[in-house]
Amino acid sequence: MSEPSQAHLVSFGEAMVRFAPVATDIELPDEAGCGTFLRSVGGDELNVCVAIAQLDGTSKPAPTWVSVLPTGAMGDVVMRCGEHAGVDMSLVHRVVGADVGVFVVLPEQQTVHYQRRHSAFALHDPAIFNWDKILSTLPGKQWLHVTGITPLVSAQALASWQGVLAAAQRLAIPVSMDFNHRKQLGTLTDLWGVIKPHAAPLQILIFSTTTFRELADLTHLSLPSLPDDSASTWPAAMAAARVAWGMPRLAVCFKTRAADGLQRRWSVIATATGLHTTVNQPVLHRPRDECGGGSAWAAGILDAFWNGLLEETSQATPADPTVLCHDSSVAAAARHADLLAAMCQETIGDHSHVTRAQLSAVEDAHKNAEVNLCTLFPRDPGPAAAPLTTLPCVPTTARPPPPNHAAALDETYQRLLAAGVVAILRAKNPDAAIARAKELISIGCRAIEVTLDSTDWRRVLREIAAGAPAHVAVGVGTVMDDTVCLLPEIAALGGQFALSPINPIGFIDACHEVGVLAVPSGFTSNELWDLHRCGARMIKLFHAATLGPAGLKSILSVSPLRAMTIVPSGGIGPDTLAAWWDAGAKAVGMGTNLAGGDIACAPGSAEASRAHEQWVASGHDAAVKVFAMVAARFPLTSK
Repeated sequence: MSEPSQAHLVSFGEAMVRFAPVATDIELPDEAGCGTFLRSVGGDELNVCVAIAQLDGTSKPAPTWVSVLPTGAMGDVVMRCGEHAGVDMSLVHRVVGADVGVFVVLPEQQTVHYQRRHSAFALHDPAIFNWDKILSTLPGKQWLHVTGITPLVSAQALASWQGVLAAAQRLAIPVSMDFNHRKQLGTLTDLWGVIKPHAAPLQILIFSTTTFRELADLTHLSLPSLPDDSASTWPAAMAAARVAWGMPRLAVCFKTRAADGLQRRWSVIATATGLHTTVNQPVLHRPRDECGGGSAWAAGILDAFWNGLLEETSQATPADPTVLCHDSSVAAAARHADLLAAMCQETIGDHSHVTRAQLSAVEDAHKNAEVNLCTLFPRDPGPAAAPLTTLPCVPTTARPPPPNHAAALDETYQRLLAAGVVAILRAKNPDAAIARAKELISIGCRAIEVTLDSTDWRRVLREIAAGAPAHVAVGVGTVMDDTVCLLPEIAALGGQFALSPINPIGFIDACHEVGVLAVPSGFTSNELWDLHRCGARMIKLFHAATLGPAGLKSILSVSPLRAMTIVPSGGIGPDTLAAWWDAGAKAVGMGTNLAGGDIACAPGSAEASRAHEQWVASGHDAAVKVFAMVAARFPLTSK
C-alpha cells in the first residue's frame, strides 16, 4: 500500500482499566476469588487511535482522543497508556474526585463485567466540549470516528456524542462508526433509535454478524437465513440492508472458530458499486486475546480510506450490484483491515502493536491468498507462558529512510565498522562520564555509547557529541519500548546511532525517520535473521558472553547468515576481543571492562574512590592496549 495521506483522526469515547486473568507459576493461596490479573487499558475509540498511531509512528499527525478522566493515579494510568502509544491526549478533560471505569474479563462465564456507571466519563457535563472549536482548530484534514457504545453509557455521554456528530456534519468532516452494541448498556432498539438519524452521512457503518442479524430482525427486513459461515447469503442480505438503512457503505466482520481453536476471519463491505469480500482470502489465527480485534479492524479500514482504496467510480460499478467482488480495491481494503485485526490479537491487551512495516510485510507476502498467522508467529504453547505484549518481528524490509537521512545513516554505519569497539558509558557520575569519553577518544576510541539509564544522559550525550572529532560516532544505548519516543530528541542532541537490548516497538523505523542508525538485539540465529529482514543494518548480539565467540562463528558459518552485521555486547573484555573479531564480529560493545567502573558509582562515594584508583592503576593502560589493537586491525585512511 502507498503511504497514507495526512488525515487527522479524532475520536470521542470512554476508556477503562481492564483486568484479565493470566496463567502464572506463582503459588497462590487456596481460597475462592484469589487469582492473578493483567491490568491494561481498553476502550474502542482509544483502541482505534492507538492502532493508527502504531501504524504511523511519528511521521503523521497524532490521532486525537477526546474524553473525560479523573485526576489521580487511575486516570494517570490511562493517560500514560495513550501518550506512550503516540496518541494526542491534550483534549482529555480531567475531573477531581471522580472514578475511572473498570471492566473485568470473566472467561468462565464468557463475558465481561463492567463498572462504569459512576465514572468521570459517564457523569461529565457536556458543556465542557465546544465541538465546533475543537474540530475546527485541530491541524490537518479531520476524520471523526465514533461507536455505538458511547450514547448508551449515560444521558450526558449521549448529549456529547450527538454534539460531536452535529458539529462534524456542520463542518463537513467525514465520520465512520462502529455499531458495537453492548447489551449491558441498553437495548438494540434504544441504540438504533439514536444511530438511525446519523446513518446516512456516515462513510461506513461497521457491524458484527450477531448485531447485523439482530438489527435486520428489528427493522423487519425480509432476509434469508444467515449462517455465520455462509459466503453466498450474507452479501445479498447486506446489500438489501444498506439500501433499507440508507447508508453509503456497510461492513460486516466474520469470525468462525474450529474445534482446535483456529479462527477464520473474513469480511464483506457492501457499497453502491457492489459487494466486496475477502471470503476467498481469509486470515487464519489463534487469538492470544479475544479483545481488540474489532477496534483494529476499524483502524485498518480507516487507514485504507486514507489510501484511497474505498474510492469508487462509476466505471467500477458492476452490472449487478449484488455480484461478489474478490479483487476490487474495496476488497483489498477489507483484507488490510482483516490482517490488522488478526495481527493485533497476536498480543495481549486491547491495543494493537502492529507497525506499518509488519502489516505491509504480511500483505506483500500473501497477496490474494489465505494466510495462517500461526506459521508466521509461532508461540510457546505452555499454559504459564508469559503474556506477549510485543508482536514478533515479521519478515520485512523496514521503510527506507528519508532521502535526507540516507547519507547520514551510511556514514554512521561506516564509522561503526571502522570503530572495532563501542565504549559503553553507563554512568551515575555525569561529569566523570564526559571526562572519560574525552580520555578514551584521546587514546583511540572511535565510538561512544551513552546509555539512557545514565544520570543526566542528555547532558552527557550533548557534550560528548559536541566535542567528538568527525571520525568518532556517538550514540545511545538501552533504548526500550517506552523510550523510542525520545529518538527525535536523541538525534537533536547529536546521537548518531541507538542500541537496545531488545527490539523495541517501532524501533527501526523510528530511528531511520530521524537519521539515527538502529541497532536492535537478538540472540539466536532466527532472532538475528528476523532483525536483518526487518531492515536492521547492524544487529547487537546480546548477552554475548553467554554464547561466546565460538557460538557466533558457528552461526556465521552458514553462508547466507554472513549478510548480517553483528555487534556482540555483554560480558566482553580485552582478553576475548580478538576472538570475537576472528569469529566474524564487525565491532563489539564493551562497558566497565573498557570504560572503568568509577563512572558508574555515586560521586564522592568510597566505591567511586576505589574504582577510580583501579582505573588509574590498570584500567587506563588496558584501554590503551585495546585501542592499539583497534588501530592495527581497522586502520583509518583519514580522519
